Amino acid sequence: MLQIENLSLKYGDQQILKNVSLTVMPGETACVCGESGCGKSSLLKAVLGFVDADGYIAVCGEVLSPLTVYSIRKNIAYVPQELALPAETVAEMVRMPFELKANKHVPYSYDLLMEEWKWLGLEPGLLNKYTNEISGGQRQRIMLGVSGMLRKPLLLADEPTSALDGDSAHHVLDYFRMLADKRGMAVAVVSHARELVDGCDKVLRL
Repeated sequence: MLQIENLSLKYGDQQILKNVSLTVMPGETACVCGESGCGKSSLLKAVLGFVDADGYIAVCGEVLSPLTVYSIRKNIAYVPQELALPAETVAEMVRMPFELKANKHVPYSYDLLMEEWKWLGLEPGLLNKYTNEISGGQRQRIMLGVSGMLRKPLLLADEPTSALDGDSAHHVLDYFRMLADKRGMAVAVVSHARELVDGCDKVLRL
């Protein structure tokens, strides 16, 4: 689960977030929305410990601090809006997260990957593509599928439908609902897409 209480964040003298609170329980989906520049992505970065913020953040009951940040990240699957993995092929790209120390206990499985991709409307043939042959939307969905395979308690996704058409966006919403309903994950997404705003259990407007 994710708990955020009275979170405030500044970049220099600029107040980005002020007294923001959000709780996402296992089996729940939450959408963080708001105008561009209001701090949506910064909120996710604060949860991951990428930026310093004032307030209370806890993941799976563990309070975020300089001493706990690395153990907390082990419980989070994070899909940023811009993915810059140094891979030439999709096959290489999907294996990279499994090589990280935090994910060494999770074996890569082609069959499991294909199960995730079915939910996301992706074809198996994408695995044979070069990364410069796929669209930004395909890249987003590919890595969402990988994040689901990691079986983390918490999924954070930043604008996961920004490069998708309506049908593909509905695939992503269905996938998030499955992760929450069937696997008991807590899912928090940053998005302005109507499908996600309307389809999530909770909405936080910044």
